[in-house]
Amino acid sequence: MASRYELIHHPAAATDYAAAREYFEDIDPALAKIFQTDFRSALQGIASGRLVSHLYARGHSIRWVKLRRFSYKVYFEAADEKVRFVLGVISGKRHPTRIRLLLSRRRKKQ
Repeated sequence: MASRYELIHHPAAATDYAAAREYFEDIDPALAKIFQTDFRSALQGIASGRLVSHLYARGHSIRWVKLRRFSYKVYFEAADEKVRFVLGVISGKRHPTRIRLLLSRRRKKQ
């Protein structure tokens, strides 16, 4: 599949993904594989521009895509016309205020 956008990951986004995958690995290795597949599908959708993304909140440029079978969301924003900056892989069960604070800190450290 052709990529329309280049994806650049914040270092903490990789840490988020690793922690989530490890969590599911502890429960069941097959579940971790499903999580990995859903995550890669979300990234491919973001890179191709075909996956519908949702604006995080009014007045913000951050968007998110929910993983298909998990409550996790991939948060990202446009760095320019050809680059998408992945800020985090965060459970949708976290409080919205905590998510907003976490993402705003990561945006400043780009």
